[in-house]
Amino acid sequence: MADSRTESSKLVQLSLLAILILSGCALPIKSIVYLRPDLKDHKRMHALQLKAPEQPFCFFQNETKDFGDVIKVNDWSPAVVPLWRSLNELVEAHPNQALVIIRNDTILYEHYDDDANRRLHPSYSVAKSFTSALVGFALQDGLIPSLDEFVNDYLPDWSKDPRWKQVKLKHLLNHTSGIEHPLTVDGLLYYGSYLGRAQRFIKFVHEPGTNQAYMNMNIWLLSQVLEKVTGQPLSNYLQEKIWTPLGMESDAKWSADRKDRVKSYCCIQATALDYAKFGRLYLKKGNWQGRQLLSEDWVNSSLARDTTEGGTYGYHNCWYIGHKEYNDFMAIGLYKQHIYINPERKIIIVSFNDRPSSAAQKALNWEDIFRQIVDQL
Repeated sequence: MADSRTESSKLVQLSLLAILILSGCALPIKSIVYLRPDLKDHKRMHALQLKAPEQPFCFFQNETKDFGDVIKVNDWSPAVVPLWRSLNELVEAHPNQALVIIRNDTILYEHYDDDANRRLHPSYSVAKSFTSALVGFALQDGLIPSLDEFVNDYLPDWSKDPRWKQVKLKHLLNHTSGIEHPLTVDGLLYYGSYLGRAQRFIKFVHEPGTNQAYMNMNIWLLSQVLEKVTGQPLSNYLQEKIWTPLGMESDAKWSADRKDRVKSYCCIQATALDYAKFGRLYLKKGNWQGRQLLSEDWVNSSLARDTTEGGTYGYHNCWYIGHKEYNDFMAIGLYKQHIYINPERKIIIVSFNDRPSSAAQKALNWEDIFRQIVDQL
């Protein structure tokens, strides 16, 4: 059976490759070879380095309870009747790379698939929330006057469509630009070695500011504005504004093309605990150990429900806004990656997973698991 699946996969790859060559499509060959993102991609891609500062911030360690056995959750994924499982049993049944629970700066629970917390986890779309934060820093530094600025003022004539001149920075940030987003462009943006080619594919299906459609192109365009106003690779700005001030414990990477333009919509590789620190920055409304690093107004506005100009109730400025009764919010990436924050309980949960390999893993609702955890803390 395994050999049959392998042969079938090879036939699909060869067929797609033939189509790619005959059509002159922009899709990189790597996207045909590898088909979908996986944990090895960061080793295949060019990347810029993020350096851990000499004095890291460290969370406290819990010394009192084994929360892996104490906390139990309903797992509905295997069958109609839920299974009552401890956290330790849950991560055994649904293998994931990392599950970390932090309350009041104390680590209550840690699980890692390799028994080491130093592994770098690819972030996929969790990186969009980092880019969103950098927009906030650029506003606060006076590099961008307002989110109502037109993108064409920074990237003039990047599209011949007259609607290009109507796109505002807020439309890119909130995915309401109206730009079309075919799958081939996603392949180019993820696997491409020269992201400048994406400029050729700026086409519109909606008027800007009328319809929310989540796409990587929006955040790539936004990063081109940020790199222009900061005058440096976006990884340098991330280092300056987030990585060093937050006392990240480990060196990290941000995948980029061969011209050092980072893949701002994905592809930060960092440890689970360092992702948790980014969650803590938003938990603390931009304050870090008594210093207001990021404007509280920016954090509040990013996490507000805003349905104006094509926005929707549950997603704003690259953050997922959760249930009103929990007042929670999340950065979410492919394969059910989460930085979950519950401000009222002062809880941060980081969960990073690989591509689901079973029907049960696909069915598992991690957000439901997070809220069951919160209810018991």
